[in-house]
Amino acid sequence: MRVLFQGAGAIGIAGAALFTDGHEVAVVSRTAGPNGRAAFPRRVSTFDPTGPGGVGGGHGSCRQGGGRAGGNNGGETGGATGGEAGRETEGETWRENGRETEGAEGRQGSAGSGWSVTRVAATRRVTISDWDGAAADGRWDLIVLTTRPGDLDAEVVSAIRDISPAFIATTSQVEGDLERVQAVFPGTQAVIFGPAFLSERLDSGAPAEVVRTAGNQVEEADRGVRTAGGQGSGADREAEPGREVRFWAPAGAPRFFVAGPSTTGCSLVSRLGRLVLPVPMEAVLLPPRVFIPFVAELSVRDGSWAALKSHLDRPAKAASEAVRTRLGAQVPVFGSAAHVVLEAVERIVPIDVTNYAGRHFNRHEGQARDMLAGWAESADSAHALRELVAALDALVD
Repeated sequence: MRVLFQGAGAIGIAGAALFTDGHEVAVVSRTAGPNGRAAFPRRVSTFDPTGPGGVGGGHGSCRQGGGRAGGNNGGETGGATGGEAGRETEGETWRENGRETEGAEGRQGSAGSGWSVTRVAATRRVTISDWDGAAADGRWDLIVLTTRPGDLDAEVVSAIRDISPAFIATTSQVEGDLERVQAVFPGTQAVIFGPAFLSERLDSGAPAEVVRTAGNQVEEADRGVRTAGGQGSGADREAEPGREVRFWAPAGAPRFFVAGPSTTGCSLVSRLGRLVLPVPMEAVLLPPRVFIPFVAELSVRDGSWAALKSHLDRPAKAASEAVRTRLGAQVPVFGSAAHVVLEAVERIVPIDVTNYAGRHFNRHEGQARDMLAGWAESADSAHALRELVAALDALVD
């Protein structure tokens, strides 16, 4: 299946990397240029929080054993361009007691306190094209929108209509956005793709990965990074905005949950296999009503996970109000239960969510605000939802 991800953000680039096996995949961006470019997203199992800003630690500057990404002596870095499947390898880095030894699974390196086990898989190459290049490349079966349908400009809408894919998926879980896709692109089978992975675009100045081949030669991956002061080691490399993406996807799990017409979902499953899992519409529309109020509270608390955990009553009430607007019945959400869930997430999810959540959701503050406002408008009584909307509005006043 030929799959085109619209938008070279974290979801588009990570999603393309996850879809490369057995499919021809690319990302399309208005800023790609006539000759296109490449991104090299890094799949990780653990974000090491010990580096500057909680971003740069072991995963960003992981030592590479035997010249191969991830330090696994038995693997080699693979890439995928279009339909060429990339081959992934994984390595592990242990840092303790100021010693460094190399073994079959990775190597131990020196470090101070706070280092954790970091598992890093090899980088995959993702092709980024512009719309003219995508159209010249032939017919695409599926376009995945990572921008809300109402935010697409006229040129992008026209380009998608010219390509005329059989399927369009939107990653937006905002109420009514699926209907907007169907209205903007009539005659195309449309569904919601709920991402089942976490992805992050690093800001300028964050340490960037260096991707090497089995021969230990730095190749095209370096085009995605710039150095501070010219030539230098990985320690002084910086990621260009939007060019360095890291993501975590649970092993063996689907990459997207698909909601929409059952016939469309079945058609996509037959073509994409285990990459997607059809679910009822409620399964993609209800979860945001529960967690978006907590995301909003996190933004109000300046991205502080600790502050969120000590101010859970308001988002819990707002979540209960939001769920009621969908189900028509009162479903209590308790702050004490939310506290237990947040602590479980810290232990179970193999990334440092206490830093990731603040960085990631602050970038999507506007969408969270719009979702809260929409639920508040459709509710008879939504005091907590309106209070959260007002608190978010106060941040930009």
